[in-house]
Amino acid sequence: MGNEWKKIRLGDLISITHGYAFKGDDFSEANFEGPIVVTIGNFDYTGGFRFESTKIKRCNNEYPAEYELLPGDILLVMTCQTEGGEILGIPGIIPDDNETYLHNQRLGKIIIKSSEVSSKYLYWLFLSRDFNLHLRVTATGTKILHTAPKRIESFVFYCPPLPEQKAIAHILGSLDDKIELNRRMNATLEGMAQALFKSWFVDFDPVIDNALIAGNPIPDELTERAEVRSKALVDGTANREVAKEFPAAFQLTEEMGWIPEGWEAMRLSQAIKINPSVKLSKGKVVPFADMKALPTEGYSINGVIKKKYSGGAKFQNDDVLLARITPCLENGKTGLVDFLPSPSDVGFGSTEFIVLRGKGELSLPYIACLAREESFRLHCIQSMVGSSGRQRVQNACFENFYVACPTDLFVLKKFSEITQHMFKKSTEQSKENHTLTNLRDTLLPKLISGELRIPEAEKLTEEALV
Repeated sequence: MGNEWKKIRLGDLISITHGYAFKGDDFSEANFEGPIVVTIGNFDYTGGFRFESTKIKRCNNEYPAEYELLPGDILLVMTCQTEGGEILGIPGIIPDDNETYLHNQRLGKIIIKSSEVSSKYLYWLFLSRDFNLHLRVTATGTKILHTAPKRIESFVFYCPPLPEQKAIAHILGSLDDKIELNRRMNATLEGMAQALFKSWFVDFDPVIDNALIAGNPIPDELTERAEVRSKALVDGTANREVAKEFPAAFQLTEEMGWIPEGWEAMRLSQAIKINPSVKLSKGKVVPFADMKALPTEGYSINGVIKKKYSGGAKFQNDDVLLARITPCLENGKTGLVDFLPSPSDVGFGSTEFIVLRGKGELSLPYIACLAREESFRLHCIQSMVGSSGRQRVQNACFENFYVACPTDLFVLKKFSEITQHMFKKSTEQSKENHTLTNLRDTLLPKLISGELRIPEAEKLTEEALV
């Protein structure tokens, strides 16, 4: 650290304001187009926001204008439960998009009052372990941790000159930008696979198309979908080449109602493997994923650590993990295991995971898409039992959930062929994100403390982003 780094109190550079105390009746239904009220649930414990559909709250009442946030504003988590204490002090920067964001209570807004500090540098300072330790040591509460503006402002650190602050923020930000780009690309790929799954195996679009062209009857229950498919046939967006391998009529089944002619209604417990048997010796150190690691959207599992096996759900690559407990299941927590070193390696995780594995031609893409399918998730949620707040999915629920399986395996093989590269690309980008995240988290404390200087960090970053 050079002599140009000044020891400074954070409160000399910033002040912090509290948010507005919104009430329960200020929040709207999910489809309301009002301003987004930023909540603690919108923060990612690694830093930044994740405005996922399941965690967005919108305001449907009037609010004081001074609590409207601007792009670039930084918010800090001021209050959190001790079991999620790692989120105390986590920052997020309000994005520059078409949404309006509102400043909620229990979040501190950073007001910069000095020209000697960069807001983007402050964001990374707030993610540093020294700042995090300071907040934990000065926080109050037992079950709920609280910090306050004065405690945050009392943090003392060595502050580099403004040009060096901007360079540090640029290095760490470039890694973060690439991580976010990969995440968005993965979301697009996964969305494409999900849409195809729903079209083929839930809505049966190719079968409806064939039936319409052949003049075969359409079941009353599928009339509305048939109207949509009629338009697709007229405007040429229907894939007629793929549809040739599908039936042109429907059959009525006791288990599922109308399904494609010649297909079989199979119990899910027969069609795929549920919690397959896997051997793992007690005390062996292997990758571990807890419930926090599972995403509520997409499939990428983050925050995997090494830990001695002492019990829990065991899994291998290409398994899909589904949360069995409330509210994790309702929130969408689902993940794809793609982080183990080899196909034979075994990892483990929470006892509240259900492990889903492909069987025969029902391969990984099919299982992953099924796990995110609305009707499947609703079935699991409705079958939960237990006391309020601790309800769980029972394995027996998979005995009375059915899937329509083609007897001609070409359709399943074609689905895997189309979607396999999407999941492969997603896995590659997820692994790249793990590498970039590790580099970012390694550089952060060294850059913030002055242990590593700018030219060295720039070289490492350039090599990683090639």
